[in-house]
Amino acid sequence: MEDLKLVRTLLEQLEAGRKAVLCTVTDARGSVPRGPGARMAVLSDGISLGTVGGGAVELQAQQDARTVLTDGTGSGPRIYDLGAGGQTGMVCGGVVTICFTQIDAGARADLGKWAELLESRRTGVLLLGPDGCLRVLEQDEQAASGADAAIYREDIGGEGVVYLFGAGHVGRALVSVLTGLEFPVVVYDERPEAVRPEDFPTALAVVQGEFSDLSAHIHLTAADYAVVMTPGHCADLAVVRQVLAWGPSYVGCMGSRKKRAFLRTALAEAGFAPEQIDTVHLPIGLEIGARTPAEIAISVAAELIAHRAALRGGGSGPCPA
Repeated sequence: MEDLKLVRTLLEQLEAGRKAVLCTVTDARGSVPRGPGARMAVLSDGISLGTVGGGAVELQAQQDARTVLTDGTGSGPRIYDLGAGGQTGMVCGGVVTICFTQIDAGARADLGKWAELLESRRTGVLLLGPDGCLRVLEQDEQAASGADAAIYREDIGGEGVVYLFGAGHVGRALVSVLTGLEFPVVVYDERPEAVRPEDFPTALAVVQGEFSDLSAHIHLTAADYAVVMTPGHCADLAVVRQVLAWGPSYVGCMGSRKKRAFLRTALAEAGFAPEQIDTVHLPIGLEIGARTPAEIAISVAAELIAHRAALRGGGSGPCPA
């Protein structure tokens, strides 16, 4: 995950006795490259990690972060005007606020808690104060003193895992695409030859188990994604029936529109309500004319990106009109 890599890097900097500055987009209005929650760390050697949108606004933020590092002052929010005549020289027309947080020994405990939440997939909240001070709280700590004084609040952790059922040609292509997009992926198949861990080096886990009895090995939560592309219709149906009962955030199944009719009828006969059946994306993926495994993987990944963005409250992309 992108945030976990960034937080681990900041902790490593502290262990090495070096400081850094964390830049967080806390507000965005109009046409802007990235929305709230976008992050960039500027390290003491001048290297930056992550992004607050690229282009002129990021260059200006990097320069301002280095000033904070050098002077030890200037933490807190700054406003960047992306309109004509603004300080960035851009013409998108938006306004973005970036909060600068000095990362020193005082931030170690909160960074450690942040990393722990991300690693365990527990949920918490990140708070930034008027002076840029960072705090990380567990969900049950949100009533703690000082939480109401924050200028920025962001829910962190708890993002779902993609469970990929079927490790065929498309599945193999999909894993590398999804993990490159910061989706943690668990690969599940009942064929021993299909679930060799060395074939999926970027996967969170590779599981061999019967498609007819998923609960013996895994359990999906309401935050998780189910991508179903087993070798046959019957196995697809068996998987979809089980995962629908768990109520994950997303269920998609590879196949034709004719297969969709078969699946809908079978699910209705199994007692699923129409609104449950309607949540199944079948055929899975955006319609981009994909034919090869690599192309289909891109279309599926695009649909998952759109779903994740909607959950995060994301906009329509960089510099929307």
